[in-house]
Amino acid sequence: MELKVYTLEELEPYLYILYSKPESLVPVSPLRLRSYLENPRAEAGDPVLFEMRHQEEVIAYRTLLPDCFYDRNGQPQRFAWLSGNWVRPDMRRKGYSTRLLELAEEKWQHRLMYTNYAPESKAVYDHTGRYPVISSRDGQRFYLRSAAEDLLKKRTGAGRLLGFSDRLVNRFRERKIQGYTFPHGMHCEVKELDGFITQLSELVKRLQQDALFRRDREIFKWALEYPWVTEHACDPVNYHFSYKADRFENVLLQFTHPDGTAQGILWLILHNNVLSVPYFFAGDRALEACMAETIVRTMIDEGCTHTTIRNARLLEYMETYRKLFLAVRKMPQLIFAHQELMALMPDKRVIHDGDGDVMFTG
Repeated sequence: MELKVYTLEELEPYLYILYSKPESLVPVSPLRLRSYLENPRAEAGDPVLFEMRHQEEVIAYRTLLPDCFYDRNGQPQRFAWLSGNWVRPDMRRKGYSTRLLELAEEKWQHRLMYTNYAPESKAVYDHTGRYPVISSRDGQRFYLRSAAEDLLKKRTGAGRLLGFSDRLVNRFRERKIQGYTFPHGMHCEVKELDGFITQLSELVKRLQQDALFRRDREIFKWALEYPWVTEHACDPVNYHFSYKADRFENVLLQFTHPDGTAQGILWLILHNNVLSVPYFFAGDRALEACMAETIVRTMIDEGCTHTTIRNARLLEYMETYRKLFLAVRKMPQLIFAHQELMALMPDKRVIHDGDGDVMFTG
């Protein structure tokens, strides 16, 4: 077995060779490559791709996303997210994923984190016993329309039956959804934006003072310009994670209180029929009520099946609309960090729903 590590500056020439050969296994899609190269928190020498080869064929790989968090003294500390993990099916359960993890730990001096969004990868990390939970946030997934085919067809193999069930349920529900009367009328001014304007950037900076990752205008601009998913036509590549969608759209909304004293910003992502809320910042709690109503209205108008919310304040307002939803399911967010980072962690760790790599995919 041969192990190979690529730094950020080595990644582009290596991947362009693979992109020119349709049969090649691609560990980083062209979209992700563009994003990696533009990462404001990355450095040219950062190790971002780890491969294991057998007889010159890639049988496993791991990708990392450089980032930084702010320690108990308010100083930035560099680390990387464990962001992608794949092992060829006939080579699984042989310890290859663990070996790549150990190599990543060595190269990054144990400065690694991960979330609970990929259960199979999480099981590998959990097995080491080296990654305690640094954040556990309760969340809820709100189902507005039935989506059993998308959620269960891979597990059950009954896609056609589930699709028929979805159409039947949604046909009867649509009248209730479209005729829903909102309990409170919105009094905020809402305007769609092309990007983070200066005034709102100052608001975001102020409200991020206690955030663990303190993502700012530069980071948000990067994520908005270089997402990992597209709805546009692109050349197919032999890549194991999603990079194309029937629909993928970022929506940035500015909220202004009627008296003009407070403003806020709400970031929505529409990925196929799913709505995500990676970030929102409100200068006044009254704006949060307007934001929750906007989320529900957007789901109705755009034909969304579900959304997942973890911010406690926003969840309070979403509960107002609970009777409208087909079902509500618990969906927590967990973030884990290597044990050697624990001494640096601040006691107060404010986390946003988009932290990790969620803001690139929804």
